[in-house]
Amino acid sequence: MKSFRLLVALFSFSFLLSAEYIEAQVVRRPVTNTIRQKRKIKRKVRRQNRRVFRRTLRRLPANTRPLVFRNVSYYPVRGMYFVRRQGLYVRTFPPRGFRLRALPATAIALTVNGNRYNYADGIFYQKSNEEDYEITEPPIGAVVKELPEDATELDFDGLTAYELNKAVYKVVEDGYEIIDVLEEED
Repeated sequence: MKSFRLLVALFSFSFLLSAEYIEAQVVRRPVTNTIRQKRKIKRKVRRQNRRVFRRTLRRLPANTRPLVFRNVSYYPVRGMYFVRRQGLYVRTFPPRGFRLRALPATAIALTVNGNRYNYADGIFYQKSNEEDYEITEPPIGAVVKELPEDATELDFDGLTAYELNKAVYKVVEDGYEIIDVLEEED
């Protein structure tokens, strides 16, 4: 048995040292070239000089008075409106026809098709009489420089667009242009 083990070890050792009898098996595979294409990288646009506000608040700032419209209390905070739900204040958009005596401090003046509007944080205001401003439907063709963080991206007939307060915006050179207003569902 000892000699058999010695014979097997000697045979395997001689087999390993004799490299001239070993042939390498060559497998030829088709050459594939990979071409790297530059992909458009979607980057989140950071808006300068703009604080990101939360969509919910636990407490309102001091001296915030509610504005009641159709038995719903709206709380204005820095140009945005909040409604109380389950102990929190949730950001919302007031309905069309809502009237105010003063515009938010962030409101900018726009003229669309000869009509004057004021715009602030996704809401369009129009002067209803000498004292009040009324929230109106967004005018198609209006161009705003930037959208609030609440705008949601959507695919609108193959076009990348943004939806905010029932208005659909597309990106243009000067900012964002309203291309459609969505109908309210019953």
